[in-house]
Amino acid sequence: MTLVNLITLSRAYIPGAKATVITDDVLKLIINSAVIDIAAYTRCLKKNKKFAVVADQSEYNLSSVIGDYLVADKPGLWWNDGDQWMPLGASTLALLDKDRPIWRDEDSGDPEEYSINGDVLTTVPAPDTSLVDGFWLYYGGKPVDMVSNDQYPFTGSTTEYTHLSIFDWCIIKFVAWKVNPMLNKDQDATIFKVEYEQEREEKFIIFKSRPDISKDARMIGLGG
Repeated sequence: MTLVNLITLSRAYIPGAKATVITDDVLKLIINSAVIDIAAYTRCLKKNKKFAVVADQSEYNLSSVIGDYLVADKPGLWWNDGDQWMPLGASTLALLDKDRPIWRDEDSGDPEEYSINGDVLTTVPAPDTSLVDGFWLYYGGKPVDMVSNDQYPFTGSTTEYTHLSIFDWCIIKFVAWKVNPMLNKDQDATIFKVEYEQEREEKFIIFKSRPDISKDARMIGLGG
């Protein structure tokens, strides 16, 4: 559905959501927020990008080196050791502190692990050499906001990702969840929150299903 379709259906679905009460501008903000929430949960915008390795630098701001980074995704971060691409182990700062307590004081070398904490990606140890396109991150991308009525979710353009149209009703139920408190209907909002989460999970299962791949291959993919 285009943005105008989503607005029209949202008003039809939510009693009391008249334009005099909930303006189109407010609905647009909520609808775009719904798309971001769905993209973060499902990682439906699969992306990957290479960026520069800087010698002796262990921290990188994802908003700078990636730009549209939203959430981490498999297969994570890879490092070019000069000859081939090698996967780094995914960790957290808490795990690094527990299992590798001197990591902050380690000399530079070949990165072995990485952590993502908010906007900051940390590699351990820091690389000991600079290399253009030396890191390669796989991630779920942030959708482009829709601003005009003829644009589609996720692309923010007049081009539709048809395989993501299964999430249209998720968007509507997210809107119902967020709009009902504005109409002083908190109980209805609670109901729609549950309905939204259920709808999102049902469509996510459809999105990630691959009946064209054998069961054994799917199990390997889910466990990797």
